[in-house]
Amino acid sequence: MAVSSHELIAGFTDPVQASQQVFRAALKVMSEPGTLVDVDYVEEAPKGLDQSTWQLTLSLLDPDTRVWLSPTLAANDAVISNLRFHCQCPLVENHGEADFAIALHSELPLLAELNWGSAEYPDRSTTLMVQVPALSAEPFWTLSGPGIEHTRSLRIAGLPDAFRAELIKSRQRFPLGIDTFWCCGNQLTALPRTTAIEPLNTAQEAC
Repeated sequence: MAVSSHELIAGFTDPVQASQQVFRAALKVMSEPGTLVDVDYVEEAPKGLDQSTWQLTLSLLDPDTRVWLSPTLAANDAVISNLRFHCQCPLVENHGEADFAIALHSELPLLAELNWGSAEYPDRSTTLMVQVPALSAEPFWTLSGPGIEHTRSLRIAGLPDAFRAELIKSRQRFPLGIDTFWCCGNQLTALPRTTAIEPLNTAQEAC
């Protein structure tokens, strides 16, 4: 697909500095799971992407990262054109081949079908970015593990019940697993595979 110039938007206002700041934010939320961080280094995002999602792609994707998009994003010319222009990342149709998978909360792939890495190279797994309707530190999930002194509360709105159950169960396969970023507006957080997730109770688990 050719890049359509009328769909292109500007990337970072200060590419070097902003990319470093967003990369640091990504490292912070991945090393301190459930921490909410604001990123505000772009004036706009392609239609269909939140600003935090767009900023993560600008900072983390490059010509060597294979990217899978959920169906609505894959059909969005503005998203495709800007990813190709700014990141030059190859797009793949099979999410099992992706280094990064970017999905809307309503179009989540099965975690089991992503690349979980191998015993020899667990780091060669798919990283999943999910755009969700809301993030908050409200009590909903209780997180524990590396990077969390005691416990931390996190609520991610809009996730299907089956996906939440699959995400919680996936911790049993460590060191294999899927690291996840969660994006909403200018906010982002992360849940690496090392983070244990405990729902408060079954009744509260539905958003």
